[in-house]
Amino acid sequence: MSDIAVDYELLNDVARKAGKLKDEVHQARVKNKNYSVDDVGSRRAVTAIRSFYLTWQSAFKRSEGKLEKLKGQYEGVAKQWAELDFKLANDAAKQSASLSVDLHRTITEQWNAWHQAVEQYKKDHPDYKASDLPPEPERPGKRPSTWTTGDGKGNSTTTTYEYGADGKPSKITTKMTTKSGLKASDTTTYHPDGTYNATSTDVYGNVTTTKGTATAIENPEKRITKDVFSSSTKDPKGKKSTTKGTTTSVYYQKTGHRDSTSTYTSVGPDKDGNEQTVHGTSRSSVDLNGHEVITTIEVKKDGSGTKIVVTDGKTVEWTSDQADEDSGWVKTETK
Repeated sequence: MSDIAVDYELLNDVARKAGKLKDEVHQARVKNKNYSVDDVGSRRAVTAIRSFYLTWQSAFKRSEGKLEKLKGQYEGVAKQWAELDFKLANDAAKQSASLSVDLHRTITEQWNAWHQAVEQYKKDHPDYKASDLPPEPERPGKRPSTWTTGDGKGNSTTTTYEYGADGKPSKITTKMTTKSGLKASDTTTYHPDGTYNATSTDVYGNVTTTKGTATAIENPEKRITKDVFSSSTKDPKGKKSTTKGTTTSVYYQKTGHRDSTSTYTSVGPDKDGNEQTVHGTSRSSVDLNGHEVITTIEVKKDGSGTKIVVTDGKTVEWTSDQADEDSGWVKTETK
């Protein structure tokens, strides 16, 4: 079966036009209908206009309702697909930026080590020959700070790094926008004591604030980072949900490969407004070339749940009544 391709930009544009048309129909329905002879030229015209509005008033009102429903349906579908696309774009942009920064740091460390070794060799061997020196490695160049990707149609994702005095990222911001006005963003600020705080807004207008503490252990082979976090999300109607969890990430210095595992618990309303608790585990693996696989399993209190695997942007989803046992999976959708 071929993959599904959805132009959510077109859907969102149709939703906006349906909303605009609904407003125009509403204005036509409620506008002044009591025209005088001086306004339209004859009493017969006045009667005809009043008769027209009386006859079609209910139809106008029904049209408003249908247009509002149509707007909601198209807008809902557009945002659902945009939410998935934005999440993938956000994760990919951050991974790409992080790998770029890690690679720059590795190249810098290698070049500095070479430079120190060469200077020491020159000092110890004043009569050295150029052929005695090891070849110079790649120079690090300018430290990267901004990455932007786009599709050439007005849709783009931009990630920006700000650095602290120690040379480490102190603030990371990612923004995603489309030509029809769909957007999402998040900003994370890192503090010298290892804590951080973040604020993100998704395509629905849900605002999430997060606080956490990150600790790292590093050696020449790899860097292991542990992140303990808690977050609170408020939707546009004021409903709240909370998430607490831990993420452990391993970055291999020589290969540029990164493996991460997150475990978390979320408490908040489901799609019907009923409070539920969900336990989740997410594992990701990404190499220097950007090849990435993310597997996320979420389990509800009754043991049912979902499994989502994203491979280089392609999503496959399963559901199961025995998700807590990681069995009984039934494939539901490919995107």
